[in-house]
Amino acid sequence: MEENNKPGPLRSHPTLRELGLFGAVSVLLLVSLAIAPGKDYFSQWRHYQKSYLKLATERQNGTLVRNFHGGIQQTWIPKLGVTDRCQTCHVNQSGTLLGTSSQPFRKHPPVPHELDEFGCVMCHRGQGAATTVDEAHYATAAWEQPILPARYLEASCGQCHLGALEGAPRLNEGRQLLSSLGCAHCHSITQPDGNVVKPEDDPPPLVHVAEKTTREWIFAWIKNPQAYAASATMPNFQFNDQDAADISAFLIAQSTPSAATNDSVKHATPAPASADAATQAATLYGSSFCSSCHAVQNEAGNLVGGNFGPELTRVGSKVNPEWLQRWLQNPHGYEPGTRMPHYRFDDRQIALLSSFLLGKKDSDFLASVHLPASDANSIAHGKRLVTESGCAACHQINGVNPPQNFAPDLSRVGSRALSQVVFVTGMKHTVPDYVAAKISDPRAFGPGLKMPKFSLTDQQVAALTTALLAQTDRAAALPRELLFPAQHRSNYHPGGDAGKLMEDLHCLSCHSINGNGGDMAPDLSLEGSAVQRVWLEDFMKDPNTLRPALIRRMPKFNLTPAEIKTLSDYILSAYQAPGIDSGILNPHALNTDAASRGKQLFYSKYGCQSCHIADYKTDKGYVGPALAGVGNRLTAGWIYRWLQDPEAVRPGTLMPNFNLKENEAFDLAAFLMTLKAKQNGGGK
Repeated sequence: MEENNKPGPLRSHPTLRELGLFGAVSVLLLVSLAIAPGKDYFSQWRHYQKSYLKLATERQNGTLVRNFHGGIQQTWIPKLGVTDRCQTCHVNQSGTLLGTSSQPFRKHPPVPHELDEFGCVMCHRGQGAATTVDEAHYATAAWEQPILPARYLEASCGQCHLGALEGAPRLNEGRQLLSSLGCAHCHSITQPDGNVVKPEDDPPPLVHVAEKTTREWIFAWIKNPQAYAASATMPNFQFNDQDAADISAFLIAQSTPSAATNDSVKHATPAPASADAATQAATLYGSSFCSSCHAVQNEAGNLVGGNFGPELTRVGSKVNPEWLQRWLQNPHGYEPGTRMPHYRFDDRQIALLSSFLLGKKDSDFLASVHLPASDANSIAHGKRLVTESGCAACHQINGVNPPQNFAPDLSRVGSRALSQVVFVTGMKHTVPDYVAAKISDPRAFGPGLKMPKFSLTDQQVAALTTALLAQTDRAAALPRELLFPAQHRSNYHPGGDAGKLMEDLHCLSCHSINGNGGDMAPDLSLEGSAVQRVWLEDFMKDPNTLRPALIRRMPKFNLTPAEIKTLSDYILSAYQAPGIDSGILNPHALNTDAASRGKQLFYSKYGCQSCHIADYKTDKGYVGPALAGVGNRLTAGWIYRWLQDPEAVRPGTLMPNFNLKENEAFDLAAFLMTLKAKQNGGGK
């Protein structure tokens, strides 16, 4: 047994089989070791760098070749979470090598940021640390965010710039649409600075809707809002006939009488029977400047007028005559929160204007609408549909509370994980394609979805998509010092008796005062320093225009002398500019000699008549306000300060700063104060 346990003799030579196996393993090891440097040697980025050097050599740019430093190029910005290696391939971003128009050697367009400040992925997105085209530009199993399509590139600007941004029209339009279309009624959209996007549309309350219109009109409107008004922003919920009929039944059933039903208008007053009544009615509509806010389709099918109020093309097919006359008498009786001012029309004007508006009918709009009588079941079904569809998110409805958390939060939709997205067959699996498709046709993702279909152009879809793609995780994590917040309206409201009048007239719908209000008309924050009392009172009695080329005008509100005095006293005392008072100029120095010198400056040196009209007989400037009669309108101190630095007096004005000398500003003010004649309606 001991002999059997002894080891065998050692072999000094391996067998051929062992040698072959060892050789094969060695070769495999050698090949595996060579893969890494080989892969690096034949990498895409090295190929692009070699191609770049070849181009530079062919163009005999020896300096560029000698100064070129190859290899991986990296930008690291820890506070932004940016790691960029894009310049490894895009080696000619500065445009040093001229005449290269194809990627990756194309020169980067001028941008207001330096590369080492923000890197590339802040704007273009994609995977900055990657060094291959597929991994850097496209979504992969390990990286879901490809580079941003060029048409949506402004979305990246919106990560830092939260307000209107010059040079980003698509982003600005998209953000304006998010508010004006009422998207924020259903969706919560919080910007990186914590401010929430607020809707700026004006959906009417429906609590008294039976006074205003008929069940048949409601049915036709629900079926297709754009069939009634091409400019309607209400989306189409694609209800079938039965559902639309039941909703109309419920809305009529929930309606209650408004405070306006207690007014004197119980039955519509017919229009005067005079032969020229129609002409008088049309003239009143025009002189009231209804078209400043409301649009009407002309014979060519084009909308003419403003978009501040609802379109009136077929309003005669919509409203009840008694309601319309009560509305014209005082719109606040029916809807206290309406943006429409109280015009103070007399009974004859109300009859004329209502007859004009009731004549705007479309007999075909309701011709085929024949609804069955409503019953308890149809009303209950209509209420359920109204509740489930989220109608109360926009409209005030009796018995239906506004929904909470009705639609997805869009605060970070630009970074939404693909695993949370359901794509339609054939759609590219990217967030931009998903967002655009969801905006364009929501029901394509499933017939049971609640989001309705909006009537949007391709340009509007692209703009909305751009605005939403600005809502990203990266934006939410940016340092506060990199954020440029939007300018938000103040909560200023005028006080006292004048404040009540201004609320009744809804001055802030058009004018801005101390940071609150609209932008349809001039800012009145400093009006008390600018205008003279006599002119101001005359203007409120009978407004005219300063800018003959503009369609929009301030309407005549038929104010009483007492109301005019109350408003004038308040404006002249409350809305004053610091540093501008009656003592700023010596009135005796504003003499004929100074005015003569100022006239020469006006017409010869500075060519002011190119934009302004001082004399309607000779001047042709329609860009700026007319200055004929300005001596009766503005104060000398205001004119003097304005000429010295218009931007300092009213930021954002289009008037350029000519850097006038003090004596030139004085002489021009002296000349302008001589323009006291109101020529061709040039008062305002």
